[in-house]
Amino acid sequence: MFMKRGHKMKEKIFFHVDVNSAYLSWEAAKRSKENIAGKDLREIASAVSGDPSKRSGIVLAKSQIAKKFGVNTGEPIEIAKRKCPQLYVVPANFDLYIESSNKLIKLLNEYSPYVYQYSIDEAFIDMTGTDRLFGSPKMCADNIRNRIKKELGFTVNIGIGNNMLTAKMAGEFSKPDKTHTLFKDEIESKMWPLDIEELFFVGDKTASKLRNLGFVSIGDLAKADINFIIKRFKKHGEIIHRHANGEEGYVFLKKNIKNKSIGNSSTTAYDISEIEQANQLILSLCETVCARLRKKNMKAGVLSIEIVDMNFENYTKQRKLNVDTNAVNIIYKEACAMFIEIWNKTPIRHIGITTSNVENKKVEQLNFFDNANIKEENLYDAVDKIRDKYGEDSIKRASFIGKDISHMEGGISKKKKDKNVYL
Repeated sequence: MFMKRGHKMKEKIFFHVDVNSAYLSWEAAKRSKENIAGKDLREIASAVSGDPSKRSGIVLAKSQIAKKFGVNTGEPIEIAKRKCPQLYVVPANFDLYIESSNKLIKLLNEYSPYVYQYSIDEAFIDMTGTDRLFGSPKMCADNIRNRIKKELGFTVNIGIGNNMLTAKMAGEFSKPDKTHTLFKDEIESKMWPLDIEELFFVGDKTASKLRNLGFVSIGDLAKADINFIIKRFKKHGEIIHRHANGEEGYVFLKKNIKNKSIGNSSTTAYDISEIEQANQLILSLCETVCARLRKKNMKAGVLSIEIVDMNFENYTKQRKLNVDTNAVNIIYKEACAMFIEIWNKTPIRHIGITTSNVENKKVEQLNFFDNANIKEENLYDAVDKIRDKYGEDSIKRASFIGKDISHMEGGISKKKKDKNVYL
């Protein structure tokens, strides 16, 4: 594409749309519609829990009033109730969350063909060149916010910037139901004075190290020598230094080459600190990845695992498998082994499983030990047929019954029955 002489390329404009207290807001919006006279969950001490009937239920979302009592996301519901005896608890409803998320994305698609869903309650929109249609970026964002509140019943924050990073940072300035801008000429005045902990991809651990080195504000990091930061923090240092200067460092949109890799990942509603919980999430992701491999009639020769801890530290490991496979037991066993090798016991917020060197199944010479794998393949052929006919949740491992982690985790929800869900 060539531009005419004298024409300037349009400056990039991105919106970041983030639902305020998503799970609680969506439940509140549903109840308000069904019972106008009823109490709004957002205006009382309330929380959404994985399973309120169990002592092990985890707080997935809480109202601002509950937050004032010290209720924290990720803590057991029994502890939350000790802090706030009047806490009103509602069970998680993932079908509702999918429905609400899809409605949000449908509305956003009216403003741009380039809507990128980042999570179940977050999305980026490339709004470059749409000012003639919808007015200034802030005017358009305010219109979107008001429409969402009026038509869908919940509120969002919208951040506006020249890239995805600045748009996301802008959306965090103050909540709820706000529009904020962070353009290139506003970075020094709006972002640099903020505490270093406010920067995207800087967690508590990294912030502590930065403060020990004398970096108190985001501006301090932005002005620092990049070589010094990289020497101290390696690749992570390069990313956060770029972020401090308003440049993208973290890749928000990860692209997989078609049929070359198949993977899945999940960002948990609470930090995982126990090996049993981590293994269960890994098993869930392996179930999903292997199901996708089987659906494409493919096998993988390489396995990768990625973890992001509570401090946004990223760790990855890759291993060549002894045999091309789509067997859950093989991939799960290898993934757990690699996890142990890279986990330093810091609580985890994200795990990803990716298979690569993916090829079509081919005839192989079998040996005595392949018999077990053949039995598993036959078993999962039957499982896939049942799930295709009766739904994903029609058959699952007993170890997932009554647990907060779904038996096929990943994407934007633990239930993906709607084929129109954006992943």
